Amino acid sequence: MLTYVHQFIGALTFSVFVESIVVVFLCVFLKKDKRLSLLAVLGTLLTIPYVWFVFPTLFWYSASLALYLGEGSYFLFEAMLYKILGKFNWKQALFFSFLATLASYFLGRSF
Repeated sequence: MLTYVHQFIGALTFSVFVESIVVVFLCVFLKKDKRLSLLAVLGTLLTIPYVWFVFPTLFWYSASLALYLGEGSYFLFEAMLYKILGKFNWKQALFFSFLATLASYFLGRSF
């Protein structure tokens, strides 16, 4: 279990870093306040523990199901943060969340 916790801490740190960078680039490109990258940090800190610890427990019989439901929930929760706290419209919120989550997921799988 301790190894799993160490892997979790590494994944959490990596996700915070990658998603923040993606959101900063999007903010620069779309002329938004770069401080919105803090929403990526908040979203990651609030949801990654569920993706790593809760969903695998709930869906112990299917790792794939746990992963896809966890990532999907994470994506939607993060989009809601952008919508509510970032004052984005739904299209922008979903776009930011999608790109940040996608980058984190695929870059994380490559390491």
